[in-house]
Amino acid sequence: LWLAPSTGYALIGAGLAGFGLSLVYPALGVEAVKQVPSSSRGAGLGAYAVFFDLALAMAGPLMGAIALNLGYPWIFFSAALMGIAGLLLTLGLSRRAR
Repeated sequence: LWLAPSTGYALIGAGLAGFGLSLVYPALGVEAVKQVPSSSRGAGLGAYAVFFDLALAMAGPLMGAIALNLGYPWIFFSAALMGIAGLLLTLGLSRRAR
């Protein structure tokens, strides 16, 4: 957003990001709640919300530190590594659940 040529473009970008997050957050919450017994669904949703918020709180400062110390291309490389790690974790957990 900070590279937007004007305030209008920044607002449009922020709106699109918010719209995307508003679709992803509940969809992932449904999947998280499916993984816990029905008697613990409230706790499951609470844990999901806490870790989602924690991830959002950590992402900006972490990526800022990476950019400051290693340069901007490393932000994308580290994000790709985190995405791959998340995919591997998801595959491992889904196999274990079966």
